[in-house]
Amino acid sequence: MEGDQDIQEKETRRVTLYPYTDIKVVRDEDLIAQIGRDMYFDLVNHDKVRNFRIPNLITFYKFKEKVAIEFDVPVKFQRFWVWEKRDNDTYRPLRPLTSVEEQRRVGELTDYLDKKRKREEVLRLFLEVELDLDLQPVAPPLKSKEDVLLFFKLYDPWKEELCYVGRLFVKLHEKPSRILKKLNKMAGFNPNEKIILFEETKSESCTMCVPISKKLTFLCSKLRDGDIICFQKSEKIEQCHCPDVPSFFEYLNSKVFAPPSYYAGDFVDGRPRLQTIIRDVHVTWLPQSRINITQEQATHVEVICPQVAPHVKTIPIPSVTPTVHPHVHPHQEPNLVEAEMNSSLSSFDALFADIQSLLEVKAGEAINSSCLQNSVPSTDDEITNARKIVKQCLDMRLASFIESGRTREFKHAVSVMLAVNSFPDSEVDEVTKFLDDLNKTCERYMGAEQDIREAEQNVRSVIELKTSLKQLSFKFIPTRNRAEEVNREIADMERQLAERKVEKAQLQSNLEDLAGKATASRQALINAELDKEPLWLKKVEAEKTVDNTEKSWESLKEHCYPFLQ
Repeated sequence: MEGDQDIQEKETRRVTLYPYTDIKVVRDEDLIAQIGRDMYFDLVNHDKVRNFRIPNLITFYKFKEKVAIEFDVPVKFQRFWVWEKRDNDTYRPLRPLTSVEEQRRVGELTDYLDKKRKREEVLRLFLEVELDLDLQPVAPPLKSKEDVLLFFKLYDPWKEELCYVGRLFVKLHEKPSRILKKLNKMAGFNPNEKIILFEETKSESCTMCVPISKKLTFLCSKLRDGDIICFQKSEKIEQCHCPDVPSFFEYLNSKVFAPPSYYAGDFVDGRPRLQTIIRDVHVTWLPQSRINITQEQATHVEVICPQVAPHVKTIPIPSVTPTVHPHVHPHQEPNLVEAEMNSSLSSFDALFADIQSLLEVKAGEAINSSCLQNSVPSTDDEITNARKIVKQCLDMRLASFIESGRTREFKHAVSVMLAVNSFPDSEVDEVTKFLDDLNKTCERYMGAEQDIREAEQNVRSVIELKTSLKQLSFKFIPTRNRAEEVNREIADMERQLAERKVEKAQLQSNLEDLAGKATASRQALINAELDKEPLWLKKVEAEKTVDNTEKSWESLKEHCYPFLQ
């Protein structure tokens, strides 16, 4: 009893201090929208999903009613999963809520779940909704201990794209070969297309993909609820920059992503283009323990290149003699006030940074032109390095080459090869012309790529709109039929009401006739009652008279009969 009382007091105290609970609900739509765009690793960014602020005293069933209104999913078709923060700092769906847990109040449920997992500031849930062929919600399938919920991502090595394609329940004792046709259908492949599977794992700060053997069961592969499987076509691709899922994740892990405020502003294949120009990297974002560069020095590419190059994985730029501001020591720490001033002038900085970039491009073209005409290699090492650079660049896809920012380096290397007559005489003019037009060619290519992306985005938008219209159409037909049914019911009721009104009027007339007759009869009765007593006395006298008369008649007969014989 004391224990229950302590729990009740704790609950009362918690509700008083924290009357609400934030519940973040993740849906398949969030995974589709984020994976391959906002994120590549794990499943979802919980800060970008729908958040419900729910009073702790209402029941979880009431919360499900709010969800039904928000997402147009009936309560009976909702199944919520609890998220688990694993030891590797990833969030994965752990298990569905039980019917007993859903009967609790929101505050009680939060405290109950916190006892079984690490303390969280919010309640994170995954809403599982199953759809039929008409894209209408249906009841979720029964889940046993043998069933495991897995999430699937599809990788396209040609486009270097990763996207979420869906989820499946699998049996632990089954092998991956049982679901290959389903995965091909989800990816839009031929049913018999050969694919390879990888499990997305995370070790410390490095995300990895481990191949999954099709000969082993899911249980032997140690898969559990919430695990992620990435898959792709099983084909040998040597000319792709990232031919398989592991190399793609390795590429993403090694890539230096600029802070959000320093994105170039455009996108490549639906992803923000990475900054490859060293001068655009903000020095305060680099590890201060390894490099110290002032804000004024950050405007000089000559200072940034030799100091940042060993710590930033980006294009190599030849070292030049540093140009240091005379009033700033090369190892002086950045001034906070100066950083605030620079932040307030960021709009002007962006404008003149674009102008400076344009001027640098023109200057680079002039330098490259002079290099083509006057560059003479001095060492065999420089020639060997130039051949190596040209081969590396030619082995890349054009889009990857342009994105890497190695055009200037490539042009310099080709100019070195031209200077030593590495190309046949018949090819020199064509190579030279291509080199002169390389910048324009890259611009046209990127413009064409952008046009393709816009067209593909338009196609996706059309498909999404068609899907939405299809859903609305499926909802419209039953709604319209029900509206007609209700209209017919109302018409029948109105007709019956009119008939009842006529009947009521007739009954009212009959009642009035009956009331008149009843009134007359009542008055006659009253009059009859008034005449009853005198008539009664008169009857008594009349009866006496009749009796005396009959007696006299009998007496007369007695006297006369003897004389008549």
